[in-house]
Amino acid sequence: MNYLGLDFGTSNCVACAPDDTGAITFVPLEGDSTLLPTVLFVNRAIIAGVEIDERELDKRVKDALEENRRNQTRILAAFEEELLTFDDRYKPKTPGRSKKPNSQDYLGRKDLYEEATKEFEQAEKKYLQDFEHYQKALIDFVAERKNYESERKKEMGRLSSEDTVRKSVRVAMQREMLEELNKQYLEQTFFDALNQNSDFLFGLNAINAYAEDPLGGFYLRSPKSFLGADIGKDHQEFFINIISKIISHIKKQAEIFFKKSFDGVVLGRPVNYHGTRGDIGNQQALSLMRQAAKRAQFKDIKFFLEPVSATLTIKENDSHTDNTLIVDIGGGTTDCSFLKYQAKSNEYQVVSNSGSRIGGTDFDETLAWNVFMTHFGKDSLDIHNLPIPSSIIRDSIATRDLQAQLRFSKSGYELNKLLKIAAEPFKIHRLITLQENQYQHKLLIEAERLKIGLTTLSVFKNDLSFVENDLSIQTQESEFSVKLRNPIDSVLKIVQEAVDKVGELPETIYLTGGMSRSKQLILELQKNAVFSVPVRQLDSLSAVSQGLGIVAGALTAISTNSTNSTNSANSANSANSASVARYLELGLAD
Repeated sequence: MNYLGLDFGTSNCVACAPDDTGAITFVPLEGDSTLLPTVLFVNRAIIAGVEIDERELDKRVKDALEENRRNQTRILAAFEEELLTFDDRYKPKTPGRSKKPNSQDYLGRKDLYEEATKEFEQAEKKYLQDFEHYQKALIDFVAERKNYESERKKEMGRLSSEDTVRKSVRVAMQREMLEELNKQYLEQTFFDALNQNSDFLFGLNAINAYAEDPLGGFYLRSPKSFLGADIGKDHQEFFINIISKIISHIKKQAEIFFKKSFDGVVLGRPVNYHGTRGDIGNQQALSLMRQAAKRAQFKDIKFFLEPVSATLTIKENDSHTDNTLIVDIGGGTTDCSFLKYQAKSNEYQVVSNSGSRIGGTDFDETLAWNVFMTHFGKDSLDIHNLPIPSSIIRDSIATRDLQAQLRFSKSGYELNKLLKIAAEPFKIHRLITLQENQYQHKLLIEAERLKIGLTTLSVFKNDLSFVENDLSIQTQESEFSVKLRNPIDSVLKIVQEAVDKVGELPETIYLTGGMSRSKQLILELQKNAVFSVPVRQLDSLSAVSQGLGIVAGALTAISTNSTNSTNSANSANSANSASVARYLELGLAD
């Protein structure tokens, strides 16, 4: 039986398995990308019986495509300016070089010429040293710039196809023509739409559909975040169907890519799923994931702890220490595993695990709350000098809370009441625009851009003109630790818990997960005594999934008894099997 390693993450899905040579290889899940964004978009149920003017439709589609192209041009122009700013800040400066003295300038002054020559030789020696350092720094800069440019281009998306735009415009025109039925149309809930639409979009297609017409459906970030929550049986069935469809797509892509079937899967799991229900929530989440994987036609389903999975990617030439702490700061959770390395048996012992529902999306929501929402009524007063209620404002950015999103979608009456008594009504106007157009996810996307931007730029500017013309917000790099104090402290608390369980400090810390790319976060963490030891970086986006691929390869080898085979790929898998067998009892967590 062949096993596939699958990291069904809060932000992205990644899948991998050993190739014919035994090397862990990632599956292209969406075009050439090995990352599949874990988001979905469910179209509202289309109301039948409305005739659309096809000539008007063609005209609007043409206008929309032209506007898309203009927007893309503006985005690319702004990106070029961003790259110039990046170059100005990080590109190393070419060292200056002294001019060699000319003997003709020193006729009759041999002593001065010899002194000038000696000074030149010293300067030339220093120049050669400086130039060597410059070349090394330039190589590092080019690699960092290439990675930065690649990551930013992924965020910018792509031009929408004519078919996608036509569908969006058709839905918008239908909405315009149904004034009497509009209330019914807009009062649909996420589950209403999902119940009436057997199909939905996920990945980049979902992101594009939401960007083109936020009111045309329901956008959901991170379905994994809901699995441990207190949701009814009928809603659980919805999530099983959602996840099974995504997993089925991943299974199909893997089988096409590797040209073989996968009947087994190794799914990554956090120490604790997002939720407040403890072990009950964890068991529910595992059950929902297992049912979804079975529905996707996997016959054998294994769960493997994500931080333990990341340890498998520690390179053999890395020096091992007695105490090693793995800190995985992912999109929805932070997980820690404390390992002790046993020199005699040449193996790790996992002695402590800790985890909690704090991750990159919490950083996004906190940034949105502390940076953006003051422009939408947060901390505002009414005409009687009393505070404006903050509950509706909080609901607007609680995109992982379905009840909060339902309350916000139906808050038009309350918002208009606030508008009449607000001392700064223009801020409530913005909140109403957010509510009427379902722009809250766009706001969270901007918060994520801010979080990523502050990693490399001293100042980042968010363009919020989709809410209000010329509305933009600038944030200084120095504000990172202030605006994100709460989630930073939460991460430290999880790390401290893992260390306290053992009663010893680690000697080396390995960081992984999307948030581990944040230089500011690492600097804040290193202010804590636990992080006074050497801190090393595992691949932020693929360490967990690569470890799952290694375990998948080992299970494949065990399943097929490949230890007796002379095939090179099976031999490699057999080696993998031997190298990770000691982890299976601790990492396999069903």
